[in-house]
Amino acid sequence: MNEKVILAINNAFAVKKWIEPEEWVKVIVKEIGVKEIQLSFDLFYLDLKESDSTLICSEIKQALKKYDANISSTFTGLIAYLQNMLVHPNLTIRKRSLEYYEEAIKITKKIGGKTTGGHLLSFSLKDFYDKDRKKYLLDSFFESIYHLSKIAKINGLESLTWEYMPSPYEPPHTIEETSKLFDEVNSYCEVPIYLCFDLGHTTAFDLKDPKDKDLYYVLEKVLPYTNMLHLQQCDSIGDRYWPFTPEFNNIGVIDPKKILQIINDYSDNKVLLVFEFLHGFELDERKIIEDYKTSVDYWRSFL
Repeated sequence: MNEKVILAINNAFAVKKWIEPEEWVKVIVKEIGVKEIQLSFDLFYLDLKESDSTLICSEIKQALKKYDANISSTFTGLIAYLQNMLVHPNLTIRKRSLEYYEEAIKITKKIGGKTTGGHLLSFSLKDFYDKDRKKYLLDSFFESIYHLSKIAKINGLESLTWEYMPSPYEPPHTIEETSKLFDEVNSYCEVPIYLCFDLGHTTAFDLKDPKDKDLYYVLEKVLPYTNMLHLQQCDSIGDRYWPFTPEFNNIGVIDPKKILQIINDYSDNKVLLVFEFLHGFELDERKIIEDYKTSVDYWRSFL
């Protein structure tokens, strides 16, 4: 067993299907065969009043205890990804977005997680192409992430997570940008800010340097900032979110042996390997479970 990595499942696949904590924990542990879970906030309403939120957290903790499982981390989902969040043009919405992440931190503490984060910002086109406006909003973001790091420290979290993204409008999306931004925030934040590197996110349309498109080269360079990978099979052309099944392993470029070797060679961190696939809502739920189980077994064969 590779001591540098831990396998986990992002539970966003359960949306609209396995809704109650008892259900998604049981599916992940008993049917897929993994005990480390990344809670997607697509399955948690962060604007609940505190008493209701506390009740749901209690249900999650009971289910985790019943199946001897653990919340390794929490993460933004598709709902947040569709928003501009901490650099939204409207100050009122930026303030509400900051409250969203504050609540994410508090929920993470309540269910025993040690880190939270994910998608944090996406510039509108108007702001992205306005140099002064972009700088203003990025400075505002830096102030927000510092504030959130203080909230995280108060709540006993070990770190916050910021995802490497597949678009220039939602930094970071290059090696250079990652180095610059993470050195900046980690120079003053109260807890470490780590990178989540998604294996399908080296596909941005604006990448001119072939090295920024080479996911293995990028992974080597960003690993010092990284404590988490989102695992998907992909072709380095698009952000595919394919499972690691024979069908997609034949056309995909992700080789677990190479990924694990890079982690062993370039990382001093324990790295969480989180399976995250996107299935069509028209699919039979048994196919979804089968794809996750097959993918987990495939990766375990390399550990």
